[in-house]
Amino acid sequence: MITYHTERLILTSARPEHEAELFKLHNDPLVQTTIYRNVPQTTEDVRKRLVWLLSQWRKNGFGDWMVYEKVNHDPIFIGRCGLRDYEDTNNLEFAFAFLQDRVGRGLGPEAARFTITHALQNSTNEKVIAFIEHGNTRSEKAITKLGMRYVDDRLYDGKLCQYYEMTRDDYLLRGHFCSGLPR
Repeated sequence: MITYHTERLILTSARPEHEAELFKLHNDPLVQTTIYRNVPQTTEDVRKRLVWLLSQWRKNGFGDWMVYEKVNHDPIFIGRCGLRDYEDTNNLEFAFAFLQDRVGRGLGPEAARFTITHALQNSTNEKVIAFIEHGNTRSEKAITKLGMRYVDDRLYDGKLCQYYEMTRDDYLLRGHFCSGLPR
C-alpha cells in the first residue's frame, strides 16, 4: 500500500479492503446526485469499480487515492481522488468524489493538487481531462481552480457533459505543486 500525507490529508492507494468505504461513498446523497444520476450502487457495482481502479494502479503506478482527513489521531475517510487512463488516448482523466459532509472546506483541492502532481511526476502523459455534468457548479468551480479550462460539450457515458482539459505545462506553470510525504 502506498501512503502519502499532505497538510490535512492522508492519501492511500486504492486496495481491495476499501470496498466498504467505496460503497458508503458511492451511495452518499451528493455522490449519487452528481456522479451516479441517482442510481443506488450495489455491492457488485462497487466491486466492479474497485477492480477497475486496482487495474489502473497495476498498469500505471498511480490511480484513485482513498482520501482521509486528519482529525486528531484518527483519520476519517472522506472520499476518493485520482487520475486514470482515458479511453485509448494518452490523456489522463481526473475524477473525484467526496462525502457530502466533507465538502466545502478546501480538502478536495488539496487532494486534487497532490493527485495531479503525483501522476504527472510519474508518467509521460501530456494532458489531464475531466467531464462535469451540467449543473454541477461545485465541481466546475473546483476544476477551474486547478487550472483546467472548459473546451466544449462532449458525450460521456451516454450523457452530454462539459469537457475540461489542461496540459502538463499549463499545470506546472501555475505552480500547483502539492507534494506529500510518504509514510
